[in-house]
Amino acid sequence: MSIHRWRDSPDIVARMIDSGSIQSWSAKNIVLKPNETCVIMADGKVQDILSETVLKNYVGGFTRWLGSKIGVGSRDHKMIFAMTGPMDLLFKMEGATADGGVVRGMLNVRLQIQRDNVPKLINIFTNSGRVLNRGFFVNMYENEIMSRVVKPIIAKQPDINAIRSSDFADLIEMALRAEMRGSFDQYGITMLRAFAIVNETDLEKLQAYEQQTKVMAARADLVNDTAIEAIDRQQALTLARIEAESKVAKAKARGQVEAQLETELLELRKQEAEWEAERRDLSERQDIEISGKQRKMDIAMSAFEQVQAAKRARMEQQSDANLTRQQHTDDLQREMLKMAAENGALTPEVMQTFLEQQSVQKSHDNKSPVAAEQAPSSSCSSCGASIEVGWQVCPHCGITL
Repeated sequence: MSIHRWRDSPDIVARMIDSGSIQSWSAKNIVLKPNETCVIMADGKVQDILSETVLKNYVGGFTRWLGSKIGVGSRDHKMIFAMTGPMDLLFKMEGATADGGVVRGMLNVRLQIQRDNVPKLINIFTNSGRVLNRGFFVNMYENEIMSRVVKPIIAKQPDINAIRSSDFADLIEMALRAEMRGSFDQYGITMLRAFAIVNETDLEKLQAYEQQTKVMAARADLVNDTAIEAIDRQQALTLARIEAESKVAKAKARGQVEAQLETELLELRKQEAEWEAERRDLSERQDIEISGKQRKMDIAMSAFEQVQAAKRARMEQQSDANLTRQQHTDDLQREMLKMAAENGALTPEVMQTFLEQQSVQKSHDNKSPVAAEQAPSSSCSSCGASIEVGWQVCPHCGITL
């Protein structure tokens, strides 16, 4: 079974075929899919509208060709095929807002050819070719949509921010429905949806550039701040490491110094102990020597005191004897002077002689103890020191004489 394909490109929307133009020895079937519609026209009248079916042996074949030659059947037999599914058309969109901002973009219009409105396409086929594609509809409606819908609405917008709003999208869709309803209905076309795709404007590019610049500056600042923080952290770590090393070095040096000082201190303490022992030994020796000398001195002083006491006793005895003798002498002389005076023999010569004798007597009395003191001395048999007669103890070595 041979099938005739009316749609050899996905861009084709509708096509009108003269069934007599399809010539083949075998008849061909036509398969209509759910979104395809076929309008059969014979002698200028619509015979039927079909979809979702198969037209068996409908075109081509020898008998159909022979019938057309002998005048059997319809002379004018045409078929209009159309896609009844939604189709999107892109229209160029240009305009300027109230503040002079240029707007460029695309207007997406979603259209559909209803099954019962397919015969209206005959109005297009009358003045154009037999094949209708998406580009054909774009060229047919572009100028009208631009002049009646797009430019007036864009001109009413204050700036580009209004173009980006949802109100503008609703406004352009409603305006397109209202302004293009008659043109679409004329050819059996129904508008389903419309929305604008606006390109980036110069102002938006400038704003985007400014924003990118700010972002890049902020990023650079962040990078710089991060780098500075990293440097600060590295510096802090370096300072901490240096400080730790310094502390360790100080601790080691302190430990070495302390160890050395402890060693020196131990040596000093050892030497001090030795000096203290020597000092104690010397002190004890000195104490012993001083004690011995003191004992000797005490013995000598005791002996000297005994000698002096004996001397004083002797001198007192001699003095008492001298005083007694002197008193006796004085009394005798007084008596003699009295007798001389009574007898008239007291002359200056007598007085001079008397005084001379008295002087000699006193001189003798005074020299007697000195002579006794100047008696010959001897030496100690133990130490060899000189001692005087009458000493009972040696004042130098302390032995008893």
